[in-house]
Amino acid sequence: MWLEMTRHAAHGGEGWAFAECLWSPTHKDPSGRWSFWESLRRVRKDDIVVHLLGEGKRAAFVGYSTADADGYQTTSRPPTPGQYSYATSFYRVPLAGFVRFPDPISLAQVFTARDHEMRQYFAQNRLQPKKTREHVFFVVQAGRLQCLNGAYCSELSNELAGIVLGHQFGSALPHGPLVAVSARTGEQIGQIKTRLGQKDFSDHVRENYGHRCCFPGCDIAEHSLLVGAHIARWSDTTHLRGMTSNGLCLCLFHDRAFELGLFTLTETFRVSVNGTKNANSRWGTQNIAPFEGQQIRSGAIMPATDSLRQHWERIAFFPKSATDV
Repeated sequence: MWLEMTRHAAHGGEGWAFAECLWSPTHKDPSGRWSFWESLRRVRKDDIVVHLLGEGKRAAFVGYSTADADGYQTTSRPPTPGQYSYATSFYRVPLAGFVRFPDPISLAQVFTARDHEMRQYFAQNRLQPKKTREHVFFVVQAGRLQCLNGAYCSELSNELAGIVLGHQFGSALPHGPLVAVSARTGEQIGQIKTRLGQKDFSDHVRENYGHRCCFPGCDIAEHSLLVGAHIARWSDTTHLRGMTSNGLCLCLFHDRAFELGLFTLTETFRVSVNGTKNANSRWGTQNIAPFEGQQIRSGAIMPATDSLRQHWERIAFFPKSATDV
């Protein structure tokens, strides 16, 4: 998770404005690197970006977005680069799905209410080796908390997010006075936690299958073309959420085919083809039907029977070996 800290919403112009993307020059003028710009290259698709907007007493956490692609370097230029017009290349991260908090969380209030916790976090971070130390957005200077000038894109760990966003974020929050936010803002902060849980689940599932599509005969192993697919839907089975055994690593094609019910898996993890649905799909006839009965690629953790049963019921198709279940 990341934190964008910016003073003005119209930074960059059309297509490069607030909540449309993160961007920065690739170097200082005339030369030199800046770690809070370099961070953009580390942002990955589907990462959460929390937005801190404004300056002085008006600065507030106003919402969050999702990275729509990995961060990259480009020679394309923002329409209004301002003080960064000297640069010939830029870092950029496209964003999507901006969610605005109905009641923004005042940074000044956070600094007051969370003074002890933030000082403690800062001190503990400074004790870490330089290579593993987090680049955080604030410092303790002249005896008080303040934003670090130029900390445009910084890391936001779960613990730090709990401190600055309030108790709705999770149990990692230290004890102490809470920043008052509306119930609706609290609900949206809770949604960030849910999205992070879904991303962690997807990462674990892909790792479990060696970052390759587990469908037999499929050799797709490119990160951007793979998903950690839920067997039983996230919304349908709360007790299976986050369980690696409730996931399959599939390419985009096989993920969609599984979701539509063109195939499922037996209790012994073999492909079971829905002949009726595949008969109406030319792609399915050519790419799914020939693999009837073949074993999927094994992971260290194999699918749970409870999850498979949920899938059979949802798509209204039961493998022959499951007809008596």
